[in-house]
Amino acid sequence: MGAMVDLQKVSISEAVARLSRPFSLAVLASVDDVVISVYICQDTPGWHRHIDYDELFWAYEGTIVLESEWGNLALRPGEFAVVPKGVGHRSSSQTQASVLLLRCGVAPERKNGHRRLIALAGEQRLQRLSVQEALAQCGRPLHFHTAGWIEEVALQVGSGEGAWPVEVPLPREMLFMVWEGSATLQSALTEHEMLHLTTGEMAAVPRGAVVRLSTAKNTTLVRLMRQAAPPHKAT
Repeated sequence: MGAMVDLQKVSISEAVARLSRPFSLAVLASVDDVVISVYICQDTPGWHRHIDYDELFWAYEGTIVLESEWGNLALRPGEFAVVPKGVGHRSSSQTQASVLLLRCGVAPERKNGHRRLIALAGEQRLQRLSVQEALAQCGRPLHFHTAGWIEEVALQVGSGEGAWPVEVPLPREMLFMVWEGSATLQSALTEHEMLHLTTGEMAAVPRGAVVRLSTAKNTTLVRLMRQAAPPHKAT
């Protein structure tokens, strides 16, 4: 029998509205060891680097420039890139933009498994990924396709109208976000536990939960969940 869940949703736009200054972070949710935050990108901050974790920069509203020792990228809404640990970087925007930031919230010495060595400047180049490109590669509606990774958490996207196949009970913690459209999460154990999500809203569902997931027409969903590390992550 699955676990009872108290489904709670978080709105990206509401979190952005509460931010008082550029580059201050508002934590939205977490899945496994990865924390999802949002910040306002405006003007140009100083360069910095992180020696303990990768960071995924995901343009939500507006366009940003992600500068790094591995080269520069312009990121438009729906586009994202991962800056490996040890690589100097900064994000900037001539106008106000909102950016989702994903990074590990657990100290490296407390994590299990292999971790990549610190990246060497000039070793590679940043890769631009996007929700739209991942959707184009989806072979079937109502199924997810992996668009990218942050640590061992996969960022997956899918689209379609109707009921989605969901494992019962959930084998691991998952986070669902509506990129566009609307979706409904419902506890399969009670008809009264139902959560409606619209564009820019997300909800974390714990391991062991029994839920149903459905979407309206023209809906794009994002799912974050831990999976086996992709080949390029192994050390």
